[in-house]
Amino acid sequence: MRILRRIGLALQRWQAIFYVYFGRRYICGCGHTAKWKTVLTIHGHSGVYAPQSKKPDWCPECWAKAAIKCAWCGNTILPGDAITLYIPTKEDFQIPEHAVVYKREPQVQLVGCLGWDCAMSGADRAGFWVMPGKVQRVMSPMEKLMANGGLEVVVENDLTDPAQAIPIPDEI
Repeated sequence: MRILRRIGLALQRWQAIFYVYFGRRYICGCGHTAKWKTVLTIHGHSGVYAPQSKKPDWCPECWAKAAIKCAWCGNTILPGDAITLYIPTKEDFQIPEHAVVYKREPQVQLVGCLGWDCAMSGADRAGFWVMPGKVQRVMSPMEKLMANGGLEVVVENDLTDPAQAIPIPDEI
């Protein structure tokens, strides 16, 4: 079984290399041209990028430029990832250079990941990092609970699915 898995992985690598060098080009919605499969390096990690749709809106380079680092743990946040918007609690907290600030007033809110070692719980999911590199604010599970007076149970099937989230306008 291990041998078959190794052969399959080797074939996938060769296919990716073939696409990188000989693959057809397409025009993205951003106006750039790209190959169907591209090797990208984001924050020191490399991988093969393949768009999900036949006519992608963004090229691999634009997609990679939109990637950021979590303000708290430094892990990579890619477009489409769920995020938190935590407020620093320490008065002497220094905002890291790589951190993305969502709002400065009335308190600084920093964009963070929803990773196991970073977020307190899934109830802290406050939005998604979307193209072209901005926050799409959605109602968190806690906000849903407070909105109905705490009288009903709130069930979230998938915290990482933007289709199941209730969008909130940027400025309320």
